[in-house]
Amino acid sequence: MPVRVRPFAGIGPSDLLVSVAVALLSTWWWHQFRPGGLAFGLLAGTALLWRRRYPVAVLAAVSLLTAAAAPVEVDGTQLHEGMLLITLALAMYAVVAYAATLRRAVAGGVVAWLAAAVVLPLQDQGGSGLSGITLWDLARNFGLLAGYGGVVWALALTVRYLRQLRVTDTERLISEERERRDKARIAVAEERARIARELHDIVAHSLSVIVLQANGATYVFDHDPERAREALRIIGATGAEALDEIRQLVEMLRSEGGGASDRTPAALDQVASVVQRARDAGLAATLSVRGTPPDVPGGVALAVCRIVQESLTNTLRHAGPAPSATVTLSYRPDSIDIDITDSGVPRRTGVAEPAPTGGHGLVGMRERVALYGGTFDAGPRPEGGWRVRATLPLTGARAVIA
Repeated sequence: MPVRVRPFAGIGPSDLLVSVAVALLSTWWWHQFRPGGLAFGLLAGTALLWRRRYPVAVLAAVSLLTAAAAPVEVDGTQLHEGMLLITLALAMYAVVAYAATLRRAVAGGVVAWLAAAVVLPLQDQGGSGLSGITLWDLARNFGLLAGYGGVVWALALTVRYLRQLRVTDTERLISEERERRDKARIAVAEERARIARELHDIVAHSLSVIVLQANGATYVFDHDPERAREALRIIGATGAEALDEIRQLVEMLRSEGGGASDRTPAALDQVASVVQRARDAGLAATLSVRGTPPDVPGGVALAVCRIVQESLTNTLRHAGPAPSATVTLSYRPDSIDIDITDSGVPRRTGVAEPAPTGGHGLVGMRERVALYGGTFDAGPRPEGGWRVRATLPLTGARAVIA
């Protein structure tokens, strides 16, 4: 795709200098009739002021002006042909160097060359005009001007090439800067999402356990001090664990490199601890493990632990009195399957129920699974309760970590 050269915004000092030089030179070069030279110089100089902004239009104006001035004769004198050729050369240079496309530049340069070939015989023929010009005159002048035009073309094409290099480099730098900003914005968004997942999983789970135990301790405080004391112990232990996890999260966020979820220490054997904390909070939870736990990156193990933790927390909060849950982990050669079901009130047949809505917990679980290219599904069971199913492919997980 050809590079389009952007036009200049206005008139610069160099444009003004060239136009003044053309006016002075034409006045000096037609010293026998200075008013005529001055008039030509002013007209040509005014047109050439805009040669970089509108090179094609300036070439057309200069070609007509030189063609009109070439045959003019006053007291047996004419404007010197060198002045005419210089004026056309400036217009030729401008159109080749500054035209928007290379096609226009080449076409404009050829037109300027032909205009110069016409101007010379026009001046020689005097008042006879175009009728006295033969094809031989045009061909001969075109050839005579080959060296002159070649030099102008070489300079103009060199300037055009250098300008295109600058434009290309500038656009490349702008594109790289835009890409860098986009990557930084995406990285910030991803990191914020990871932080939000971690904070939600830590705070929501711990606070749910603390609230449930506090309510239970209040209820049994007078007639069963021992149970109230045990509830207070669980509250203290849960709060300490949450505080420790938040400290670890803050330390990792302050350290350089790596995302929070990928650097949080976790192992698959910690799932048993997550289930035990849910039991301590009053949930009748069972854990069933099928297969041998594989060696996986910390981010994958953390995802498994957080999915189990969030699911059991939701059970404690929403499954009603005396809740129960079953956690099944299936370790396969190429994936880890997670299946969590809990008890609940059976769904009434024939009665429309509102569709389940996903809070931040479900969103966080879905994002964790999607990060490793897995599948996630959560929803109510026909017989009552809730079911969460997730599959984490180990090949995709290792690719993400790598």
